[in-house]
Amino acid sequence: MKKNRQTTQITLLIRCAIAAYLIYLAHSIIKDLGTAPNPRLMACFAVAFTFAGVLIISFAVKAFVKKEYIDYRDLQEESEVNTEGSAEDNSSDKILSDKESTDADKDDETSDG
Repeated sequence: MKKNRQTTQITLLIRCAIAAYLIYLAHSIIKDLGTAPNPRLMACFAVAFTFAGVLIISFAVKAFVKKEYIDYRDLQEESEVNTEGSAEDNSSDKILSDKESTDADKDDETSDG
């Protein structure tokens, strides 16, 4: 079952930060590889961290470039437009109802007189 998750810009930035940290850890492991008690194991971890970091950052950058995220500023602008549109609709309805009541008053005056 697939969940409907929405990615935001801040989520992509956090992914980039995590990926950069993984690459930093891999660099630190490689730098201290000579003093490690098990160099092969540490080299495997360094390769895994580098691979994961590059993979995560590449997907995040791809999502930024293709704009595969939700920009809440756009949603706010749309809601403001919708709110303004409904306010204009309400004001036009009020003008029409005022006009109808004015016409009804004129009809009453002409029938009385």
